[in-house]
Amino acid sequence: MGISDEEWERLQKVIDWPGPDQEITQLNQSTSPVHSSFSIVGLKESYKVGEIISVTITARDHNKNLKRYGGDFFKAKLFNLKLKASVYGEVVDHRNGTYSVDFLLPWEGQAQVFVRLEHSSEVVQILKKYRESSFPRAHYHGYFGSGPSKTRITEVVECNLKWGADGSWRKRNCCCEYKDIKTGTVWQCERPKTLSCDKLVHHSYGRLENPLNLFEKQLFAAWVVIQNEFQNDCRCVKIKL
Repeated sequence: MGISDEEWERLQKVIDWPGPDQEITQLNQSTSPVHSSFSIVGLKESYKVGEIISVTITARDHNKNLKRYGGDFFKAKLFNLKLKASVYGEVVDHRNGTYSVDFLLPWEGQAQVFVRLEHSSEVVQILKKYRESSFPRAHYHGYFGSGPSKTRITEVVECNLKWGADGSWRKRNCCCEYKDIKTGTVWQCERPKTLSCDKLVHHSYGRLENPLNLFEKQLFAAWVVIQNEFQNDCRCVKIKL
């Protein structure tokens, strides 16, 4: 790939995303945006342009217990509404329930720090699981037909893109395949019982399948309710030239 082993290892560490160290079976074990908090480290009365301001984020669950692992998706920004200026900080995950953010103070005047929990580590793991799976979310119908209108034979089967770890959403040799020459994308349809694969006439959208189990649905539903409640009170600092 044109990079050293050390650089490859560093890149792998950068994109690695820690997850829960145990199976989460109850909603109150997930990260709570209500009980999580952040603070400005060594807060001073005023700062100068070019200085660094450090913020510590502490994640807690719905029982107010400190999270023992990382993986939460936090966003942190420094902003000034009057100047219409803002800058995001890089959130560093310490993998023990705490996070740190550094901001470079780029303007003179007031600045506010705002932290938002975009996704809990538990929700992140659910998203990651289904992103990396070959579970077909959308299903399509393939219409096959042959013969004159009065005696025409028609069949409707399920179709989808060919994808997944084994390159297929069905068992091998089960389906008719149609490859797009330009993109290389392969479209699969279950093999009709009586008609041949070259009798495909058209296809249409069938249904959308929700891959989430009951607990995962509850976790997402709870998240929708509380996602906007985390630290609406911003922390302010004064910046001088």
